[in-house]
Amino acid sequence: MKGLLHIDAGKTKDKIINFIRRYVLELNRDGALVGLSGGLDSCLVLRLCVEALGSKNVRAIIIPERDSDPSHIRDARRFAELLSVKNTVKSISPFLWWLGAYRLYPPAFLFSKKTQARFVKNRSGKISKKLGKDIFMANLENEKDCELCRGKAFYRIKHRLRSSILFYYSELNNLLLAGTSNKSEILTGFFVKYGDNIADIMPISFLYKTQVRALARSMDIGNNIIDKAPSPDLIPGVEDEDMLGLTYEKLDPILAGIEHSCDDLQIIEDYGVSQKEVERVKKLMSVSEYLRAGPVNLF
Repeated sequence: MKGLLHIDAGKTKDKIINFIRRYVLELNRDGALVGLSGGLDSCLVLRLCVEALGSKNVRAIIIPERDSDPSHIRDARRFAELLSVKNTVKSISPFLWWLGAYRLYPPAFLFSKKTQARFVKNRSGKISKKLGKDIFMANLENEKDCELCRGKAFYRIKHRLRSSILFYYSELNNLLLAGTSNKSEILTGFFVKYGDNIADIMPISFLYKTQVRALARSMDIGNNIIDKAPSPDLIPGVEDEDMLGLTYEKLDPILAGIEHSCDDLQIIEDYGVSQKEVERVKKLMSVSEYLRAGPVNLF
């Protein structure tokens, strides 16, 4: 079973580049647009689009809001400029103020980011204790808790507003919207339905997160981007691996083992994970299935 996550970086890059070129031609677009967060996935997708189409035919839209980490915005702009890609910054904070989303939680400008992160972790811990399960699982299982629902609405509207803006600019400029979701996120439900999981194409959706890192290293994306702790950057203190309950180095082998119909014992022995971790991943995949499906129809 060992080696399931190995990829030939050169062949993988060429496959993605050809995929991007093919769909730009098939859909009669003038290039591609990427929502750039400053994180690994979006930076890699931007670089692949540039390799496929040339920097003049690619555009980056950076969409911060009140709770965004300023360092991520700087990283995004620097990376786009490094690739000579035209980039635009559009804050969604005014929309969120107008909707009343920011009234759901204390004013962020009164507190430091560390204080905000502690507040979020404290509240998450209390909700988890009350419900008897961690916050991410409670979210996927749609637990009927008022504060959980408030947090879910607060978080998801940000993703959906971002997607609306990305589609607006892609259609305005006749560009193909290239999404940035990876396979690890998709299989575990670590995405917002009709938010960050929608685009015209998803160039890296067949790659697990650890494979994304491997491809990024082969393309010299930069350690400051590759080694950054993965985070949606929408709520202070929320990072991917904390929510998922295990690191990507443990998550991905389990997902790959399940995908290849390996038995639990083989996964545990080959990758040094526990039975409890395997069971958690299986449950995440099961309870998030509805997120990967389209709207439910009567017939």
